[in-house]
Amino acid sequence: MNLRNLLLNGGCFSFLLFSSSIYADPAKAEDECYNMAVNYTARGFAMSPTNVSGVGTAGYVVKVMIEVTKGLDYIILVGGDKFAKDLDLYVYDEVGGLILDDRRGSRKGGQFAGVKFRAEYSGSVEAFVHIAAAQGLASYAVLVGRRGMERGPADVEALGVEPTFQMKNASPSATPALPPKKP
Repeated sequence: MNLRNLLLNGGCFSFLLFSSSIYADPAKAEDECYNMAVNYTARGFAMSPTNVSGVGTAGYVVKVMIEVTKGLDYIILVGGDKFAKDLDLYVYDEVGGLILDDRRGSRKGGQFAGVKFRAEYSGSVEAFVHIAAAQGLASYAVLVGRRGMERGPADVEALGVEPTFQMKNASPSATPALPPKKP
């Protein structure tokens, strides 16, 4: 009986000791993402959450569709908790061509991945987040940022003419215009 109790107590102790390592930490993954975003907002990127976050084991892949506009700069950031040992990010265009990827191995001081690119067309891109290595369940979060001005068809440069401006309700000039003289 003594051996049985010892094994039972040892098993319970081991379970309690390692049970904290099986819980993912979604808040930490989002914090990691927002900490990275601070550097890019200082560079003029407008960051927005994608509502794409979750948990997964090693080998888990999630697809994110992102609308892009030609000529704008985009950044896609993926943050993970301490259980995400290696996060990879792949970005494909509409026809399946690889635009960029981040397949660097695990990093010290937090798990993350990110890419920055200028859109060559208006449409959408597909970003794939891959949890390449994890300890149990790992959390991830995705942020997207963009920088630049959209050019529409009504831009002044696109019109090809010099714009003219006329002020309404302006005060009369000091020398009013005289009507032309009749001969």
